Amino acid sequence: MAEYRPSLTTEGREGLKAEIFLYDTLPGGAGFSSQLVGSGKELFERALKLMRTCPENCDASCYRCLRSFKNKMEHRLLDRHVGAALIDYLLTGHLPEFDAQRLQQSTDLLFNDLLRQGLAGVTFEANAQIIIKDVGKRTVPIVALLGDGARFVIALSGPLTNDYPAAPSLNTVLAEADDLETIVINELLVRGNLPAATREVRQRLGV
Repeated sequence: MAEYRPSLTTEGREGLKAEIFLYDTLPGGAGFSSQLVGSGKELFERALKLMRTCPENCDASCYRCLRSFKNKMEHRLLDRHVGAALIDYLLTGHLPEFDAQRLQQSTDLLFNDLLRQGLAGVTFEANAQIIIKDVGKRTVPIVALLGDGARFVIALSGPLTNDYPAAPSLNTVLAEADDLETIVINELLVRGNLPAATREVRQRLGV
């Protein structure tokens, strides 16, 4: 079995470092966990492969990848895509691109919920093409157009990169446009609490 806890260090007290530990479940121990000393990198690599290649290609977690009877109380919290992104970062020091299909699904969820609000004086468009001065047409996930002519780009961040659009190409688009305001919503918030995500967008739009 494996568990984690805050590291017993200054970084741990500040929420910046955690310890992962393995242990045998038999009384007195069977000696299996002690055989893994020095195999941390291999364990992380195998965990990464497990999460990226789930045989069921599940949306977040299932019994073929992360779920078991013993962790049933945490099933709603398990997300192999987020776990894969975290482990990839731990192994390489670089944040990978978040799963594009999952990102599109979450963007669609947010867009449809914004439409359901029926907000007066606001028009939403998905996969919208916008014209950037001196650059030309670019595609963005969602555009909100207000009655006074103000334009907002609405995009999702990866779960581990709050406030930064998950799609690298979008960062380039936004850097080219100085007449656009950007609203970035965390993908996990959309999936875990869609009303809160929509409410945050409305507050940022001022409607």
